[in-house]
Amino acid sequence: MPLRPEQLASALGGSLAPLYLLAGEEPLLVADAADAVRAAARKAGFTERVVYEVERGFDWSVLRGEAASLSLFAERRLLELRLGNGKLGEDASAALCEYASAPPDDVLLLLTGDAFDRRARSSAWFGACERAGVAMYAWPLEAAALPRWLSARAAARGLSLDAAGAGVLAELTEGNLLAAAQEVDKLALLCEPGATLDRDGVLQAVGDSARYAVRDLADAALAGDRPRLTRAIAHLKDAGETPILALWQLTQDLQRLCDGTAHGQPPRRRELLDRVRRRRPAAYWQRLLVQAAAVDRANKGVGEGGDAWQQLTGLALRMAGPGARGADGRQR
Repeated sequence: MPLRPEQLASALGGSLAPLYLLAGEEPLLVADAADAVRAAARKAGFTERVVYEVERGFDWSVLRGEAASLSLFAERRLLELRLGNGKLGEDASAALCEYASAPPDDVLLLLTGDAFDRRARSSAWFGACERAGVAMYAWPLEAAALPRWLSARAAARGLSLDAAGAGVLAELTEGNLLAAAQEVDKLALLCEPGATLDRDGVLQAVGDSARYAVRDLADAALAGDRPRLTRAIAHLKDAGETPILALWQLTQDLQRLCDGTAHGQPPRRRELLDRVRRRRPAAYWQRLLVQAAAVDRANKGVGEGGDAWQQLTGLALRMAGPGARGADGRQR
């Protein structure tokens, strides 16, 4: 029976299949699925576990032997074969087809693999395994599906991500499932159990090292320190960060400048915001807020005007105002 990754948990809630074949383009989804099968197997009484790495020259008679032998203590066994890229020879195909035709009652076979090519996915042994048990192939998640996946993963760890929070986390991790999973795990450690996180909550919680550079960027923009500002942006770019965290911080400060409020800011930062607000009329900060929205669109690939980092740099420089004058009287 073919299943999608999101269907596996529900399927494991009932009676277990005698065989599970798990592979795909997303290693994290395959690993999570394998962990779920192992947990379900333990719960069902498959207490003994035997693992084989299938490499060149692997003796496939081992599979027949494991299927036919009884455990020393008559326990039910979980037998794992790690297939790699799924490019198997005739002996392997024959052994798997034979096993799938009459799987033993006291053995649960778990086959795991990496990305399989079309030939492997259409092979006789793949089809036999699919008919005898469960076959799950994990294709890369589409961008639209990533926020839902993040919300589900957060819920499994006792957190609630609203749509905006899941969306911004998907943007920050740029579709990298492993990085996204690590950020969710980090949020689970940083936040109270049962916490609900929106966009601002996620941005405040993730990326400690990035936040230091972002704060430095924002403070430099307010202080009019253009060299420090450009160094902070260069640090963020070199670290592989996306512009979204820096843009969020600059937008927050622009909103404070427009509203004339600085609640929750440290005393020195409140003083800095007050000084900067008096430096320009409110209409100026409003125009920069509009520019910030344009940077956001560029970051999402739907705006015009070029690279999002370039636009963000322009926004920060306009916040900073003209550079200091040198001895020759020119602006720096």
